[in-house]
Amino acid sequence: GSRDSGLDEEVVDGVLIGRVEHSHATVLGPLLCALHAWERLGLDGLLGELGFNPAQRQAAAALVCSRLAEPLSEHALVEWLPHSSLPDLLGEEVLRGGTDRYYRVGDGLLAQRDRIEAHLRERTGGHFGLQRTIFLYDLTNFHFEGVCAGNPKARRGINKQKRNDCPQVVVGMVFDEFGFEVLHRTFPGNTSDGRTLPDMVTCLREAANSQCLSSTVQPTVVLDGGLAARRNLAELRRQGFHYLVNDRRTSRGHWREQFAAGGFVPIPGRAEDQQVEVRQLQLPEDPEGGLAERVLLCRSAGRRNKELAIRSQAEVRLREDLQKLCGRVGKGRLKDQGAVQRTIGRLLERHPRAARFYQVTASEDSSGAPVVHWQRHDECSQAEEELAGCYVLRTDRTDLGPEQLWGLYMTLCRAEDGFQALKCDLGLRPNHHQLEKRVDAHVFVTVLAYQLLRFLLHTLEQAADRRSWFTLRTVLSTHCYATVTLPTRDGKLYRLRKPGVPEACQWDVYRKLGITNLRRLPRTKTVTAAAPEPAETGAKM
Repeated sequence: GSRDSGLDEEVVDGVLIGRVEHSHATVLGPLLCALHAWERLGLDGLLGELGFNPAQRQAAAALVCSRLAEPLSEHALVEWLPHSSLPDLLGEEVLRGGTDRYYRVGDGLLAQRDRIEAHLRERTGGHFGLQRTIFLYDLTNFHFEGVCAGNPKARRGINKQKRNDCPQVVVGMVFDEFGFEVLHRTFPGNTSDGRTLPDMVTCLREAANSQCLSSTVQPTVVLDGGLAARRNLAELRRQGFHYLVNDRRTSRGHWREQFAAGGFVPIPGRAEDQQVEVRQLQLPEDPEGGLAERVLLCRSAGRRNKELAIRSQAEVRLREDLQKLCGRVGKGRLKDQGAVQRTIGRLLERHPRAARFYQVTASEDSSGAPVVHWQRHDECSQAEEELAGCYVLRTDRTDLGPEQLWGLYMTLCRAEDGFQALKCDLGLRPNHHQLEKRVDAHVFVTVLAYQLLRFLLHTLEQAADRRSWFTLRTVLSTHCYATVTLPTRDGKLYRLRKPGVPEACQWDVYRKLGITNLRRLPRTKTVTAAAPEPAETGAKM
């Protein structure tokens, strides 16, 4: 309607409706879902059994659930809490105690890690009726800004973010085929991937023997080639696991003839540009007494296009740098032959993906000035291109056909999705802590937040809703708590603190999760005398 200058003075049932205001709107939706998962997984009751008092349980809920709404460090969390809906949902006590309170509760959670992880395995398995027969093992790492002298695990190693100049730690994690975390450990940052597996297999065997993971089917561990040393595979078999391994890319050249031959069959139901063809081979028995393996050769159109595009971009960057180097040498900026050779070496190190296709040398012209020559090895490039999109799977399982084996390997995407959520949605990176127990507690709090997130996503997946948490968080973030101020004609001021009414798209998410009644959410009302309006200043005309 049109603007009404008399609206400020309009009175309805004693309320000056033109002066009604709302303030202090705080995001509710993501936190409401997180606390719903916290409750359904029985974490408050578990912590009570483990000796956490009510204030500690409240702080633990705030620490873990906040990661789903706003992933922050403990220090930043304390500054964010007053601007969140957690004081409304959990009580004003969440604002007391400062940063140390949340450090201490993180330490307490870490001290009970094994009990908490066992509880979550049992609750998720029982709630969804999961029959776990597949375990996915993978690793990630994160670096620190600083020396981290107080953390013996902070070591320099190969960093997935190319931050090899910083100390880091390695996180090894086992997921089940449904994407739930089974167990995790942190390792020193210089630990090679393969050396982490024996300890994890022993822990996994203990977990698999428990009631919540027991199965009449011998479970299978799916892992990447960097973890699949012969001794590790032998340890898996000794502990009672099957294995399925994606071999290292460098090994696919051993199967060049087999990849070029016929006998491949397509995986049904895939688009033409994403077609995958597979061929199964039976290997002879290991002469050292190991079990005979089966090999699945896979040719993926989508992976081939991706590899060729990445390689093309790598070659473009290498050639650009080579041309820049030639320009520097031609202009006399590099005159020493030794300096030119060292520059070439550093340049090739920066472009390892494309450097193997080029030969770069330095010589001198008739005047003794250095000259750079480079030549592309087309034969090498062609041989590599023939294997683009090809990969090799190895397993000791004999009861599955080619399509089933390939489908089993694709469950490893659950681990990749899990790490993506941990690092991007839940704040695993970066890590600002310096002490070992603080780092391990930060990882564990992130893992607990991931379990809540996975509970929510798995529930939605059962309702055919496969949206990402990023999308869901965006949808839910406009459902807020707010303070509504109602001034009345008799001079009283009513302040109502209450949740808003969800939009239809938000109700859709809540109902799928089993959140059907918002009337139980806390509400407050205060009544005070209205403050007098400030007197007008200035002369009237």
